[in-house]
Amino acid sequence: MSRIFKIFTAIIVFLALSIPNQVLADIHTIEIRVLPESIVYNEYYSLGDIAELDGFDVEMIQKLAKIQIGKSPMPGKSLVVSHGNIRRRLNNLEKNREFKVVLPSKPMVSRASIKIDKGQLLELVEKEIRSEYKKYDQVTIDLKSTLRDVYLPKGNATYDIERVGGKYQIGGNSTWTLKLLVDGKEFKKLFVRAKITVYDDVLVAKSGISRGRTIEQADLHSIKKNISNEKPDYRTEQKLIVGQQAKRNIGKNESIKRNLVQNPVLIKKGAPVKLVYKTRNLLLTNIVKALKEGKKGDVIPVRPLTGKRTIYAVVVDENNVEVAL
Repeated sequence: MSRIFKIFTAIIVFLALSIPNQVLADIHTIEIRVLPESIVYNEYYSLGDIAELDGFDVEMIQKLAKIQIGKSPMPGKSLVVSHGNIRRRLNNLEKNREFKVVLPSKPMVSRASIKIDKGQLLELVEKEIRSEYKKYDQVTIDLKSTLRDVYLPKGNATYDIERVGGKYQIGGNSTWTLKLLVDGKEFKKLFVRAKITVYDDVLVAKSGISRGRTIEQADLHSIKKNISNEKPDYRTEQKLIVGQQAKRNIGKNESIKRNLVQNPVLIKKGAPVKLVYKTRNLLLTNIVKALKEGKKGDVIPVRPLTGKRTIYAVVVDENNVEVAL
């Protein structure tokens, strides 16, 4: 071993022995300075989200930054970071590692959020409900629910509104759900009560229409009527009603609905009618007897006057039926 190398080694040993123990300890210590206020973005927050990490061991600092400390507060809310909570997480790491935790008197962590105030929510609900009734000229919407401001986590915020239950009536008192979504996932669901009043021009019976009567144009007139509590099967066009038969007695000013009328009976049971059978190159006719009454479009059984074979035919009008193919 050369003399120069011996001298160099001696100097290194001397310097090492002369470094104070406190300085050596500081080299291996990682300081964790918790911030007085932190804003986090995810459902859970880590040490790196709420503290500054300082030390010579870069690999350990990166490991510390990823340690999950706890669940983030709800959007718009804050909570106090506990020294004991941080210490418990650090105790699971290397036992010989020294960590210096610097903690303010009351460190707070808050969740980043998007605020939607109650006024915006009500406007949103009313706008969407009104879009469901855009075919009606006169609609009044009275929202009965009291909403509060809502805080959503940061992200792509969307919403979905739908009526609860089937649309058994046009308006009236109803409940609507407002689903608030963030990045496509439902975050919050609100229920809104609404009273919806709807007026429309409706065909009604001018006076009473008796059961079985064929309805004429003179039997009908149109009035502006509150249809909030009615089913959406009322009629507004006379051409859909005139010529139909009343299935039951219809009262004065009662709305004409689909279930109150039916096609008139064109062919009576036992009546003679002409049976038609036709193809592109062939046309055959015969006189048959109806075995059942029928309305236009009905398929009824018929039988030739001199035969016993039953044939099924479609009612065309009061005098003709066609072979059902």
